[in-house]
Amino acid sequence: MLPKPIIIDLSEWQVSDQIDYNKLSRQIAGVIVRVQYGSNWIDKQFRQHLTEFKKRQVPVAVYAWVRGTSRADMQQEARDFYQRAIAFEPNFWWLDVEEKSMTDMRLGCEAYRQELKRCGAKNVGVYVANHLFSDFHLDVAKFDGLWIPTYGRNDGEYNGADPTATSQYDLHQYTSCGHLTGYLGNLDLNRIVHKGFAYFFDKEGGIKMKSLKTTVAGVNLRKMPKVADNILAKLPKGAQIDINDIVIGDGFVWGIQPRADGSVAYVDIGKSVAWIN
Repeated sequence: MLPKPIIIDLSEWQVSDQIDYNKLSRQIAGVIVRVQYGSNWIDKQFRQHLTEFKKRQVPVAVYAWVRGTSRADMQQEARDFYQRAIAFEPNFWWLDVEEKSMTDMRLGCEAYRQELKRCGAKNVGVYVANHLFSDFHLDVAKFDGLWIPTYGRNDGEYNGADPTATSQYDLHQYTSCGHLTGYLGNLDLNRIVHKGFAYFFDKEGGIKMKSLKTTVAGVNLRKMPKVADNILAKLPKGAQIDINDIVIGDGFVWGIQPRADGSVAYVDIGKSVAWIN
């Protein structure tokens, strides 16, 4: 199974002259492109990837592998990342935290995040391995999104091998062996779990806030866009709920409610139809 919308992430390991961008663009909803590996290694393919996908109106985000060895080094990496990518107007900026480059990764990554925000990046998320999540002890609540990889059988499809380090992740990289028309090699494939596609890939960060009012009692507000076992509250008739995005799941359209603690909740606003997935 390939969950929709399909999100891929690319780096110089996917060489541009081996990609049919026209065909691949028709397969995907968004792309996250690596810009650098630390400050000193600029990804050889990032400009070409971003140029080609933007030319085809595919929404783009960017990521940088974090290698800073001190607070100041982390801040410099953030500035380099921003300067290299800003011309492409990415919708989201991701820190790829996969190695312990300094003793206090929590402090270092927070310095990176703050500097990237100071430079002008609106949305900054963090990617961290499931098995390193506890060791790194990053202050993930301060980031605008959390992206975690777990592959299970790693057979190119999503087979339910979800992250276990936390349930509060927004993107799940579920295989490194994905295959799509337009590229013969392996691809990282990702699914959106929380917050919705527009939050990560639309420049406005979602739809305009809309207020809904329940017309019956007992409407369920849920932790996830699924119909089973995740009820946060039962809303009374006449309750107002504000949503800023929608997502499809379990055959329903769900309104996404931003909450005061930075999390989101979901309310069923209607059945999906055959041409939406």
